[in-house]
Formats: sequence, C-alpha cells, structure tokens
Amino acid sequence: MDNVIRGGNWWFDTINTWIVLDEVRLPDVARKKEAFTPGGGNWEVEWPEEFQAMTAGIKLKNNDPRIRGLCGREPGSWITSYYYEHLRSYRNGEEKGRIVVLKGLLNAIKDDPKKAMKATGIDYEFSTIVFYHDMFAGRSIHKLDFFSGPAATIVNGDRPFAGMSRNLRLGGGT
Repeated sequence: MDNVIRGGNWWFDTINTWIVLDEVRLPDVARKKEAFTPGGGNWEVEWPEEFQAMTAGIKLKNNDPRIRGLCGREPGSWITSYYYEHLRSYRNGEEKGRIVVLKGLLNAIKDDPKKAMKATGIDYEFSTIVFYHDMFAGRSIHKLDFFSGPAATIVNGDRPFAGMSRNLRLGGGT
C-alpha cells in the first residue's frame, strides 16, 4: 500500500488551520464534454472540452474571525490557499508530500447547528478558483491557470494545449 494519507494541513494565505482542521474537500478536476456524431455515423462520442469550474471546502472546529473576514472579497482580491498532505508507503516506509495550491475566493460560510454549546464546525466554501496546482513529490500532476491561458496548463507533466495556444497566439492579453 503506497501513498496512504497520514495527515493534512490547510492554510488560508498566512493563517495555519492545522489545530482546528476537521475536513478538506479538494476540487474535482473534470472536463466538460461535447457530444459529437459524424454525418452518416451511428455512434456518438463525447469529446473533452474545457475544464469545469472548481470548488473546494474545508471544515474547521473553531470560529476564527480572521477566516470569516476573508469571505466576501471581490475578484482581484484573491486568497491563496495551500493544502499539504503527508503520504506514507506501508510497503517500504517511504514518505512523500503532496501540495495543492489554490487561488480563489472564500464565497460562503455555513455554521453547523450548535447543540448543548459543544464544539461543532464551520464549513467554508472556496470557489471562483482561478489557479490550481497539484504537486506530488515535487512533480506537477495538474496545473491550471485561468489568467495565463492554455499554454500554462500541465497534465501529468505534459502541456497538452501548447500547440493550440501557439496557433491562436494566446499569450498575455488584456
């Protein structure tokens, strides 16, 4: 059994949540698909198109006004969040790290019901994600950068949209 998750941590910019971190929901990496049937054909295929919008979430066991105060920002006032994961091989004891960097906005806060004044939790929705970089043991698995365009996209170390970006002269922009 390799790469067993043995711990995780989440940062909002410079706010470390490890002591009160209860749950992390990383974004789904998924592509929209377009159905295509050729003229005279009898078989439909779904071709992958753009990547879908991403949403992440965390649940904390406290009520920190510094984190609550991050909710409600406008685009341009981005929050960079970092998720760290400790992985261990149960076969050979090897340890590895995973880092996911997200840039987006904290757009929703949902308080769990309070019961008998015991610690419950608070869910934070991190969305409007414009940058996503998933690194495993120092290697880029996925990198999506809305503002840098398709040429910056990395999928398992490859740049699958570099040719498209070059042909369409996508670089910089306004």
